[in-house]
Amino acid sequence: MKGARRTPEDSDGGLGPAVDRCASLLASSAAVRWEVFAKASLTRQTDFVDGRLRRTASIEEGGLAVRFFDGRHAGFAAASGLGESSARTAVDAARVGAARSNDPMPPQRLLGTTPVPPGPAMPAQGWAQHITSELEIALATMSDGGLRLGRAIVQEGSYRWKLTTVDDWSADHERMVASILVEVLVDDRPGTWREWIHIADPRTFDAASLAARIGNRALLTRHRITTDQGLHDLILHPEVSAQLLAGISPLFLAHHDGADPLPALLDTNGLLSAYALTVVDDRSDPTAPVVGPCDGEGLPARRTLLLDEGAPRHRVASFADARRFDEVPRGGAVRFSYRDRPTTGFANLRVLTQDGVPAGELLAATDRALYLLRPLAPVVCDLDRDAYSLIASGVWLDRQRVRGWHPVVELSGGLGALLRRIDAVGTDVSWFQTPRGFVGAPTLLVRRQPVVG
Repeated sequence: MKGARRTPEDSDGGLGPAVDRCASLLASSAAVRWEVFAKASLTRQTDFVDGRLRRTASIEEGGLAVRFFDGRHAGFAAASGLGESSARTAVDAARVGAARSNDPMPPQRLLGTTPVPPGPAMPAQGWAQHITSELEIALATMSDGGLRLGRAIVQEGSYRWKLTTVDDWSADHERMVASILVEVLVDDRPGTWREWIHIADPRTFDAASLAARIGNRALLTRHRITTDQGLHDLILHPEVSAQLLAGISPLFLAHHDGADPLPALLDTNGLLSAYALTVVDDRSDPTAPVVGPCDGEGLPARRTLLLDEGAPRHRVASFADARRFDEVPRGGAVRFSYRDRPTTGFANLRVLTQDGVPAGELLAATDRALYLLRPLAPVVCDLDRDAYSLIASGVWLDRQRVRGWHPVVELSGGLGALLRRIDAVGTDVSWFQTPRGFVGAPTLLVRRQPVVG
């Protein structure tokens, strides 16, 4: 693991020996099938307030997990540390806590890996100070002093994991992750403008581009407050689009037929949304936040098509859920920590934009519209009742000119109607953290939606 302390005889951060110790213990047990997952990570967080370094914290962590099946019972347990005692603790706990179950692990024929391009190394000490200083200057310059960086939290990390099974199959992966959370003060207005930014490659970080991305939205709050209501075209900034995608994401998970809300949301042509919307779970994109050669159980990383020009195609499921809900296993398990057993979930939910148009053209496509700049709460989607509720802030546009700032606007109505009125998608995909995981979304143009001021 890059950045972690190593010894010459332990060049993989201790993962290999830890896995071998668990394998040896399991080989002498009653286990018919088993897997061992070991992970080590280094996280560095640097906190700046008003341009001054407030604190720096570094955390190194390692641990391992064991899953096994003895023909009748399945067990799972995790233990912190990578030493001999941790291996014994994990194996013993998995055996003691085993419960009657079918084999939860995928067969060897499904296991495999997808080549992943090597990522950048973890930045050197001082990089966080450098980019924060650059961003502070860029924000002040682009806004003529109207924007001031109040706080920045830079997170840098590196991790390495290794997954091994009884079938002598093994996969390992090493990666760097980085992000920055910024709080920007706008003139003398109360409150702050807050944004989280995924940094795919610290080597190509551009403070001026990031300042423009933040400032172009934040400065719109300077306009006078204006309210309106009725039916209006909507332009959803990528952050708002991401929250909407997160709200409907349960539709793309495996369900029992009797508990599946998706069929009732489809129109007479079998469409969930307009043709403009295509959604995937992409585990092979090296620029996405979650990257790896395989999913959390060892199935090859891939792009799973969930919504194809409005039509539902496939579902995400772990191996156990795929078998339970009669789905084809496609590698839909996530495992973010060694403490977590593999579960069904999205790695990188994203909108495809090969047929998208630049965001500026979307703004020009309406005479009068409400441009929703940021969500004020998670988008609530009642999938069983075909309803949504969205609270956001935005600006009113008249032929691309700002008519006024709307600090709190509420939208609600039929979820299916909203999705089928998506007229176009932008090309400006950005990644955001949501309650449902990472979502990559562009600007969306939605026609004729009810607005309550």
